[in-house]
Amino acid sequence: MFGQLKRLGTETLIYGLSTIIGRFLTFMLTPVYTNYLNHVEFDFVIYTYSMIAFVNILYSFGLESSYFRFFKSGTVADSQKVFTHSWAAIQLLSIIGTIFIYLNSETFGAYIASGDIDNPGFLIRTAAFIPFFDALILIPFAYLRMTNKAMKFAMTKFVLILIAVALNFKFVVFDGLGAAGVFYAQLISSIIGFLLFIPLIFKNINLTFDIKLFIQMLKFGLPTLPANFSAIILQVADRPIIKMLNDSPEFLTTYQTNHRLGIPMMLFVTIFEYAWKPFYLSTFKEENAKEMYSRIFTYFTLISAFIFLFFSFFLEYIVAMPGIGGKLINPMYWNGLGIVPIILGAYYFNGAFTNFNAGILIEKKTQYLPIAIGAAALANIILNFALIPHFGMYGAAFAQFGGYLISAIIIYYYAQKYYKISYEWSRVTFIIILALAIYFIFSHVIDFGNDLYNILIRFLGIFVYFIALYFMNFLKKDEIELLKRLIKRNAK
Repeated sequence: MFGQLKRLGTETLIYGLSTIIGRFLTFMLTPVYTNYLNHVEFDFVIYTYSMIAFVNILYSFGLESSYFRFFKSGTVADSQKVFTHSWAAIQLLSIIGTIFIYLNSETFGAYIASGDIDNPGFLIRTAAFIPFFDALILIPFAYLRMTNKAMKFAMTKFVLILIAVALNFKFVVFDGLGAAGVFYAQLISSIIGFLLFIPLIFKNINLTFDIKLFIQMLKFGLPTLPANFSAIILQVADRPIIKMLNDSPEFLTTYQTNHRLGIPMMLFVTIFEYAWKPFYLSTFKEENAKEMYSRIFTYFTLISAFIFLFFSFFLEYIVAMPGIGGKLINPMYWNGLGIVPIILGAYYFNGAFTNFNAGILIEKKTQYLPIAIGAAALANIILNFALIPHFGMYGAAFAQFGGYLISAIIIYYYAQKYYKISYEWSRVTFIIILALAIYFIFSHVIDFGNDLYNILIRFLGIFVYFIALYFMNFLKKDEIELLKRLIKRNAK
């Protein structure tokens, strides 16, 4: 058992690190896009990629989940049949979808283009092959996960992301190809991924068709589509809705650029999620498990509040640092910096959802996940349409905040019904109120009109955050003793 847990922890670390590094590398393209693409090109790229996210879910057709469920590691022939049925069905769907997009590329391009852009139909035809090749390597990547090849999975993902980032620099920065360069870079990366997996695909193809197995796989996989679509809606639906309500390319590009600046909280939640799931699934039978989970949520909130304060305080100075082609973020996008604290808060509630979801998975009540995510997605859509016309990009940010908040509330309600945890709500509430109070006082009330003084006063604000926790008896006796031991150990 210990060996299995050790392997699980190692694989979680590998998957987590590869995902985090990949997302950080992708984030580093933000300075490239803001400094080398004009608003119209950047707007076209943002909207197209938001549509690609939906196409990816459609092409998968829930068959990736079916592959995980029906994979049989003990029998080669059976595992090959599951691989073949999943991969072939996804391939057929992606071929049909790509042909449809290709034939209607001029119409889609004209609809997406919000200004003068060269040959939008050609750009759509190029972009159409990105989800096509991504779909062809979906099951091969799942195979690596099911056969415990975590390092190969992580390295392949990392190499493909590195290729895409490097080619973005070549095509966009050095060759000046604009939006076309962005799509070329990702398409070449996706094609290389497919080429790398050709030997694995041929190795696992089994030409025997089992209609009974295929129907079972569809019955299992199709019901996962609504939840998958709902999750994507929560992540990217604001982009096409913004496009519908405000056709100004400056509006969408400014929103997208500043939305990406919420990456510190997103990365923290991602790291936590990779470690959290295997942790609670391996410890829930322990006597003090629920008390431990409650304390972990308190610590999660404590760290989240620090991340919120630090990046909200110093964001205006971070974006002004030297970057590729100019500042880290082009000054023309700075008027949207105000939405970043809202996005950081939205990701916190996404993390709260992850915390509360433990009870659902422990008790195997996963039927409530689509309810929570679906309701949150619907609320997100409604809030976007209601708020954007009145509050602009702040409305879109609050819509995402509201969506993640609702998902956390609903999953908390169902989790408490079946696996009740007494969370430390007084401590959690205190952390949130303290962090918000310090943020507003040291960021909006106190302003010396001098960058150096403002930086110093905001560092003081973070210091006040920790001092207040101590002097207001926030820390419990066992936590204070632990801190003392750690300080003594580091002092030696």
